[in-house]
Amino acid sequence: MKKLLIAGMTLAGAIGVFAQGALVFNNFATATPNVAGVNVVFHIYSPQLVDTGTVTGNSSVAYSTSVRSGDFPTGTQTYTGALLGGSTVGTGATGWANGNDYSVDLVAAPGDNAALSSLVLVAGTTTTFRTTSAAVAGWFVAPSTDPTIPGTTFSGSGDIIDPTSASVAVQAWYSGNGAYPTYAAAVAADVPHGQGAEFNVDGLGGGTISPPNLANGQSFSLTTYTVPEPGMIALGVMGACAFLARRRMLKK
Repeated sequence: MKKLLIAGMTLAGAIGVFAQGALVFNNFATATPNVAGVNVVFHIYSPQLVDTGTVTGNSSVAYSTSVRSGDFPTGTQTYTGALLGGSTVGTGATGWANGNDYSVDLVAAPGDNAALSSLVLVAGTTTTFRTTSAAVAGWFVAPSTDPTIPGTTFSGSGDIIDPTSASVAVQAWYSGNGAYPTYAAAVAADVPHGQGAEFNVDGLGGGTISPPNLANGQSFSLTTYTVPEPGMIALGVMGACAFLARRRMLKK
């Protein structure tokens, strides 16, 4: 009886694993003609020339086979930074063209409109940017296996317990060819990083159901935060104190 119980638990676990819903982790999935809600083309950029934080939203330039830097569907955002990747040229945190120096991954949670704080890293999604030519800059290398989202199931599975949708966000960062292997490490080190807007992916795939593309994904830019050195902070505090002391003396 005990053996049967263990076997049953193992089988249930296996079913749970295989029932997880999958999606296509790729920011370039297009065909002719493009179909809204199915095909997707968005890009990831270096920080804006005047860095005011992460900028999100598709550009107003339409994607075509001749204008591969355009987005589908089009938006209204203007990007002033360079596209990430496209070659292996450059080193360091501002060598934007070196796709091997930048990484991207996916964070997700089951169901639509999940709290941003609940999104966690999806296994098998950490990858680098394309490097074959300038024409593919801004696009990352799609994993060879479509990732699955824990806590979800796929459309048509008949499982009414787990959702068939997921809330997801794409995040990218300067990895230094392995120096900063995770997004959290890049944030802690204050190197270029950024996270796109959260969006929903519905109708997850699995079994005979084809996984959906990131149809609601949008372009975004990285950002750099410059943290003042301790000495500069001390000078600032001293200056403020001197200013306040002078004001008090003038009032007397």
